[in-house]
Amino acid sequence: MTPTPAQPSHPPVSPTSSGGGPSLSEEEKYWTATRMDNAVPIDSPPGRTPAASAPLIGPRSTPPAGTPRPEHFGGHPMVGTFFYDGRPLGGKSTYCTGSVVHTAAHDIVLTAGHCGRGLQRATHRIFVPQYRDGLSAANQPRGVFPVSQMYIDPRYAANTKKPTSDLDLAFAQVGPNSRGKVEDVTGALTFTPTTKFTHKVTVIGYPSSEGVNAKHQAIRCPVTTSRLPGYRQVRMACTGFYGGVSGGPWIEDYDRTTGTGKVVGNTGGYNGGGNDANDDWVTYAPIYGKDAKALFNEAAAHRTVGARPPYQPSTDRPLLPGSAGTWQHTGLLASGDFRHTGHSDMIVVWTDGEVTLRPGNGQGGLDPERHLWPPTAPGRTREPSRPAASPDPTSST
Repeated sequence: MTPTPAQPSHPPVSPTSSGGGPSLSEEEKYWTATRMDNAVPIDSPPGRTPAASAPLIGPRSTPPAGTPRPEHFGGHPMVGTFFYDGRPLGGKSTYCTGSVVHTAAHDIVLTAGHCGRGLQRATHRIFVPQYRDGLSAANQPRGVFPVSQMYIDPRYAANTKKPTSDLDLAFAQVGPNSRGKVEDVTGALTFTPTTKFTHKVTVIGYPSSEGVNAKHQAIRCPVTTSRLPGYRQVRMACTGFYGGVSGGPWIEDYDRTTGTGKVVGNTGGYNGGGNDANDDWVTYAPIYGKDAKALFNEAAAHRTVGARPPYQPSTDRPLLPGSAGTWQHTGLLASGDFRHTGHSDMIVVWTDGEVTLRPGNGQGGLDPERHLWPPTAPGRTREPSRPAASPDPTSST
């Protein structure tokens, strides 16, 4: 979920074919239990792994009180892992999470775009439904499915923080195994475009097996999403989402028994799916608009990925309230979930010594500011449009 160093962007491409690539039997021989067990997450290095396993980029903060913890469980057939040989990571085999989505062809698996870029460059590449640690490819309970083609929006660049991070999804077409086509073997989720940012979902993934998940089990966490301001993405808070969860489905109307439901997002997006501090409890996902729907249609029909116009980002990017003149009087700014509500707030220390809080409203904006500390010196003139801050009822001042 937290990115590798940025990979170079790629020109528009047709789906890459495995014509002449390894056969199913060759893949089953190549992917031994040891090779899969030693694979590293697409998100490493450095990545969203415990400090004992790999360094973090930046400080790691403590999750707010009440942040949910995930449940380790046996997984579902339609959610699994991709493994591929590791040219992107200097020879190491790599893995990430994927989920089967329903199509008429019964052979399409959803993942993150930054995982798809690695699969695109690989020679040996498989999807393993409901992966079981310690078993070879040939002995996995539902077998493995060789990847034959990748469908990725040509405007997407891996692990960017730019607006095109909204396009961090990919589809893999996989070949059948001895049991049949993948959807016939596993069942499928329903790919579901949406314009909403608030969803009750269950997020599933296969986090790093080092330190926190020794048996490489699947995890799931029921959460309510909110918008990642300025992007066509949602965020959620739940601990334990370390490297390897990239591409995992965010499932609405989830059935805990069957695993079925509507997939409205996948782990990924801004910075590969996590915040700048690499906090394991902050996770992002793109939601599926017209661009994602177009890519899905191409994958479902096995069509060449078509040319795209320049990406049109969200037009309601967040702005600081007030004019530039007001914000010239700031001494310090800090953002964070200071009230433990799951929303990002903003604290401002002004040049006259006053301290104010602007609570996040959970919709990408900020509520009116609250007074935390009175001015101690002259140096700031309030605008007529910016009245004095109201007292914060939670403040001791």
